[in-house]
Amino acid sequence: MATIGRAARRDGPPRAGQSLQAAYTQRYGAWIATRRRSAALSALWWGPLIVAVSIIAGYSTHFPLFGVLYFVLGTAAVLDVLFRKPDALVRVRERAAAESETGKVLRAVEIRGRATVLHDRMLTGFGEPFEIEHLVLSPRGAFLIDSKQWHDHDVRMFGAVMYVNHVDQAPMFKRLVEQARALGEALTEAAALDEEVGIVTVQPLLAVHMDKLPGTPRNMLGVTVLTPEQLASTLRSPDVRWSAKAVDSLILAANRLLVSKQSTGAV
Repeated sequence: MATIGRAARRDGPPRAGQSLQAAYTQRYGAWIATRRRSAALSALWWGPLIVAVSIIAGYSTHFPLFGVLYFVLGTAAVLDVLFRKPDALVRVRERAAAESETGKVLRAVEIRGRATVLHDRMLTGFGEPFEIEHLVLSPRGAFLIDSKQWHDHDVRMFGAVMYVNHVDQAPMFKRLVEQARALGEALTEAAALDEEVGIVTVQPLLAVHMDKLPGTPRNMLGVTVLTPEQLASTLRSPDVRWSAKAVDSLILAANRLLVSKQSTGAV
């Protein structure tokens, strides 16, 4: 773990989705190696079976090409079952993609909005550790941003209630609000030497990646739900809270406080 931490420091600050992408690459490599061994061993029985059935099919129909076609399709079907990625692995890849795409959008906020964005961090030592996908620090405030990849999901919003595939998302919103509160308290303590920073209030945002999400931005139980395209305008509000010097103090405090998620081995 210490080796991973040193490597992360040499490579610069963590990138959006870096730990999830690393976890996906590692798990995919282990899974594909296991699948190859399984395919090779299982071929001892399904290979001869498909050959035998293909011969019978070609002989009984008097069309040898039908037997060849059956062999090709049968082999393809078996390999598809053997090498189809498990849902857990697909979800890790989708989460990594969502974080990475959100990070690309936030890059524009860094360039044009005089903001600094910290990605792929963990807050430890303040109660239960939790992940910080993206933390935006700018003269306009501090924003904790979580990403969700909800393509092909059934997402419905009724007032301040959201259902995803018929599951109420209220517990997730409450968790994000609590994490934003804990992060604000930690940053307030870490940047206490700069009186201008004062009490840090962190605003939680949820960036939803999907084809259409009408009615956003919308406040859902204290969390602003929006699409990645709406992030820039939301984060570049006209209200200025801190000077550039105070923001610099806050950035230094956040870098001291938050550790790289990859160095902790969390997923």
